[in-house]
Amino acid sequence: MIDDFGRQIVSPMYLLNRWIVPLDRHVDYLTLRYGLKFQVPFELTVVFATNLDPSDLADEAFLRRIPNRSWWTRSTGDVFDRIFARRLKEKRLACGPDVSPFFRNLCMEMGGELRACQPADILNILVSISEFEGREPMVTPQNLSRAAGLYFAKPKGAVEPD
Repeated sequence: MIDDFGRQIVSPMYLLNRWIVPLDRHVDYLTLRYGLKFQVPFELTVVFATNLDPSDLADEAFLRRIPNRSWWTRSTGDVFDRIFARRLKEKRLACGPDVSPFFRNLCMEMGGELRACQPADILNILVSISEFEGREPMVTPQNLSRAAGLYFAKPKGAVEPD
């Protein structure tokens, strides 16, 4: 799994060109320091994840060699609410029925869009704050606002002070 592909020290094209034959033929060739070259199996599935445009990372010929691709878009309000509910259940946290719409609107206002990662990330911050302060985590609008304020680096529409 290569997460955030395209942000490594080496260029994406270098990595892709290095793997193009092994991915296609399921074998790789390694060379030892003293020059001996030998074949090894390359029976694996490589998973690339990126927020970058794939056409900025590879040409069309290489992208054709990646047969399975998924495009993930922003979450809808309903999906976002279900993700939030699932994360609450996983963390054994409870909240009132009015908190979910509040949280959705908060993420829209501060982040500009709903992303599937926001419920888990912001709840993790909320729990961390509670642990640091030595109290039980409570999912309230106030606590969610505080955690979201730490999560979003710069709220949408924020203006730098003069």
